[in-house]
Amino acid sequence: MNRKTILGLIAAAALVPMPAFAHHSYAMFDHTKEVTLKDATVVSWEWTSPHTWLYLLVPNGTKDPTKYSVEGGNPGLLRRLGFSKGSMSPGDKVTVYISPLKSGDKGGALNAVQLGSGQLLGERTRLIQ
Repeated sequence: MNRKTILGLIAAAALVPMPAFAHHSYAMFDHTKEVTLKDATVVSWEWTSPHTWLYLLVPNGTKDPTKYSVEGGNPGLLRRLGFSKGSMSPGDKVTVYISPLKSGDKGGALNAVQLGSGQLLGERTRLIQ
């Protein structure tokens, strides 16, 4: 092969789409802190991939509870930590342990959940020191 053919093949290979192996960061969460959301009411527990979501109403001393959105890991990881699709249902009272959002918004990364039965799902301390 001559030089032009080789350069042409290299240029053509550079144009072939490659899969993107991107994943969003957990840098938005403050893993040096853990916030406890006591007596929270489950609004919904979304067992979805790539991340699960737990939506809560948390008492705050007023008639209108605070809404929290809590991002969990993928279902495979959470299954290994004791969670399942049926772990929580709307209306369940739980205590949730999260690494809060650095922005101060009402949400965070799911560390653990204590069910009304007292059973603890997840790891209570996933903190980075």
